[in-house]
Amino acid sequence: MTEKFMGKMNHALSLADNGLLCITGFALLFLTLMIFTDVALRFLFNEPLPASAEVTELIMPYIAFCALAYTLSRGTHIRITLLLENAPSLRRMAFEMICIISGLLCCAVFTYYSWLLFWHSVSINEQMQALIMLPWWVGKFSMPLGFFFFTLRYLLNLITLCSGYPVKQ
Repeated sequence: MTEKFMGKMNHALSLADNGLLCITGFALLFLTLMIFTDVALRFLFNEPLPASAEVTELIMPYIAFCALAYTLSRGTHIRITLLLENAPSLRRMAFEMICIISGLLCCAVFTYYSWLLFWHSVSINEQMQALIMLPWWVGKFSMPLGFFFFTLRYLLNLITLCSGYPVKQ
């Protein structure tokens, strides 16, 4: 792979990371405002927002899953470095390769099966039991979305490592 291709791929994934971080930020802001409004309405008028707890259930997964690829791109994803700290460079690279391949495979499997669950929810028009009609697929879409970009980040890390360039740690 050429350095130019890897640069373009990294740039595209960085744009996707920024978009996913915006989704995470909007989700946090929305939930904060919704909870504040719910508490204020409950306190002032004894009338809470209908289904605010259920809406929270649908939005919270976006906070968790949309930031996964970003943490990997910055090298801040969870790592166990005990075996790698003092290992020779060749062994360190082999361990890194094993970690990236296993992460890539796990994320690809999670993406695939979470997509199937999401699609099943859409196809049967699965609704949440709440005071207002809320589609379950809204919350279920967060996992395949987040893991898809997590998988792509692992793939880019694998290509980068195979090309002889260092991977952010």
